[in-house]
Amino acid sequence: MAAKITDQGLQRIADTASQTAGYSASRFIRRMAVDDSSTAFVAGATTLGSPANLYSQAFDTAPNRAGLVVTHTATIGTANGNFTIRRVSLHDDTTVSGTSATLVGGIDGLGLTKTVDYSLQLNVRVTYSDNS
Repeated sequence: MAAKITDQGLQRIADTASQTAGYSASRFIRRMAVDDSSTAFVAGATTLGSPANLYSQAFDTAPNRAGLVVTHTATIGTANGNFTIRRVSLHDDTTVSGTSATLVGGIDGLGLTKTVDYSLQLNVRVTYSDNS
């Protein structure tokens, strides 16, 4: 399992934090998605590609920050996301498709089979740090 914040995601975070010329109040992390692609996330990725199965979900509540950790929580109900989830991703728009350029980052290399038998609550924690 690997986690990756994409270059596009880092740029959106920088633009939002500093309200640069590229800043847009509508482009902040707003949605979580799951899909069945086995393609690993890379820094230059802007889209999910073309997964056979994709489901996106709004957050249950506003993300929560504790120190340098931000937690994003979304619950996928029994009727949705019923396939083998290989990736979980965060997006900076309310519309997510395989080709929408909304990808901020995600976790790949998963293998969780979701069925109609249960709801699934996902908590994605992003830790911000200075690695210099």
